[in-house]
Amino acid sequence: MGLFPNYSSAGPGIPKMPQEKRGIVKFLEVFGRHFWDIVFLNLLYIVFCIPILTFGPATAALFKVARNYSQERSCFMFHEFWKTFKSSFKQSFVTGIVDILLMIWLPFMIVFYYNFSKVFSWGKILVVLSISLMLIIYIMHFYIYLLIISTNLKLKQIVKNSFLLASIGMKKTLISFFSIVALLVVMFLILLSASNIGLIIDLVIISALIFSGSAFIISYNCYPVIRKYVIQPYYDSKGEKNPEFDYLRPATGDDAIFEDKGGKEQPIKGSRPTKRGGGSKGSTKSKGGGKRIS
Repeated sequence: MGLFPNYSSAGPGIPKMPQEKRGIVKFLEVFGRHFWDIVFLNLLYIVFCIPILTFGPATAALFKVARNYSQERSCFMFHEFWKTFKSSFKQSFVTGIVDILLMIWLPFMIVFYYNFSKVFSWGKILVVLSISLMLIIYIMHFYIYLLIISTNLKLKQIVKNSFLLASIGMKKTLISFFSIVALLVVMFLILLSASNIGLIIDLVIISALIFSGSAFIISYNCYPVIRKYVIQPYYDSKGEKNPEFDYLRPATGDDAIFEDKGGKEQPIKGSRPTKRGGGSKGSTKSKGGGKRIS
């Protein structure tokens, strides 16, 4: 495209397929487009987590909405949140109870083994193993709730696949992990630099982003791994097309509302201006007594 485009010739038209952006550019674009949605989603999640026993279903609903936003699917927040909260309640409730117990037991175990290592040097090995176990369980949760809301697998299969997917999609898993760590570090530094009044404002900002922001990062990076290794193979085995990609296919037949003429337009030939005047040879009259619009 030049500095002064030529509008007298046909252009390429509108492309049939979306022009995909990649990497951090696409992430920032999608995140920025849904920023306020993510803020309200975080507040909605906190409200549904007030009775601590609903932690699991609320987390499943959080990931469902975050997944839809990150994958640029249409989504009505409260409707989708409440629908998922109810439909995935059984599996996510059990998962949530186990998570609550793990959040209590794992830190206690690490502290216990740390004190134990002061007496017996080999206790340091137990500390390392405990921390490693906690990290493995944490990154498995990048996939557990996404599998709950995206598949009809049993809970035992979900746990097994979460471990395998975290290993197979190690690159995406690590990107998600370090992105969340970076987010937490930035929030912590903001809190340290805040004054008394600023501290309250910063706490409000952080509480409005920390959960849904993390879920958005995880969904953006890790859901494509689930789609590639779990969802797409299912449709391939059935010989069916994955309906998730319907929006990428151009409409055909009766589904098409408009026909794309991109690149098929004929160049517009400019006409020389004619002199106007009564009885002059250069004057022309249009047939039918009206103006001719080209």
